Amino acid sequence: MPANDSFDSRFLKACGFGKEESQWITQYDGFPIRGGFLSDYAIVGRDSPTNPYCGKHRRYMKCTETSLHEAIGGQDFYYNNVTNCHSYRCHTCWKYGWCVYRANIIESRFATAEKLLGFPIKSVEHVIASVPKRLYGLSPREMVHETILACKRSGVPSGVTILHPFRKDQKRRDLYKSFHYHVLGYIDGGYDRCRACIKVGCCWDCDGFEGVTRRAHTQDGWIVSVAKNEAGIAEKRDSIFGTAWYQLEHSGYKVDVKNFQIVLWFGAVAKRKFKTQVKRIKFSCPVCKSDLHVGFLPRNCEPVVANRRERGFLKNFTLPHVEEDGNSY
Repeated sequence: MPANDSFDSRFLKACGFGKEESQWITQYDGFPIRGGFLSDYAIVGRDSPTNPYCGKHRRYMKCTETSLHEAIGGQDFYYNNVTNCHSYRCHTCWKYGWCVYRANIIESRFATAEKLLGFPIKSVEHVIASVPKRLYGLSPREMVHETILACKRSGVPSGVTILHPFRKDQKRRDLYKSFHYHVLGYIDGGYDRCRACIKVGCCWDCDGFEGVTRRAHTQDGWIVSVAKNEAGIAEKRDSIFGTAWYQLEHSGYKVDVKNFQIVLWFGAVAKRKFKTQVKRIKFSCPVCKSDLHVGFLPRNCEPVVANRRERGFLKNFTLPHVEEDGNSY
């Protein structure tokens, strides 16, 4: 494809552009849970659809700004909008229904906190809190309570927790129980100081986050750390929505609890503190960033698989541009 500054190839890859959705399966989607049906915890998105309308085609959203679509050969961009039940258990809807909905609420709440409390949204960091094995027998309510206390001892006074009951075993190619929480929250004093620090092994006596969390670990056994990339670098988070969506996508729940609370807010952004001003989800073209509008397929185009979970389903695709002269459906 030709070079184009407005062409976000990483986003197109993440949203399954140009590939059947069934081919975009992660290890968390494919690996079995160790213990199978005997496990008291499960990973989201593995139950049956909640109703016969899950994944059924609703409408096409379309971008016809062909002058800005050099990267895709001047074609029109289409987004296939399907029905979602917004259940974290539903195998058809969880990833692009419940995850998107919840990620938008998380981003909206942090944006509301910036507006009402003056907490900069750019200061939100991605933290991982690993539960000591001695606490695995706690109830979900007790475990998340202990997690919040551990975060506060490590200098993370407020934020949102997302439960992950499993980690991947690459050798056995399955998911084993290893409770940890992904936390999006604020760090006392921020993390930029530690991120820019060039000293090695001098954290123990420092009052920065790395020093505080190390000293807390020696007292309580919790491992609370800023999330790092594959190279072991704690990069600055690019998107609250993107981070939240990815962490929700392979979160987990206790199977015998009907409406399990996977996401929990605490501290200054706790749910009882203020009402979230939820922003409306906008459909935008990943190529040129223009807003998408309801559109139709050209009348003489090849058949398109419109329903999710059917072979050949494409959530995003392009078609040659056709002037809208009524010859469409």
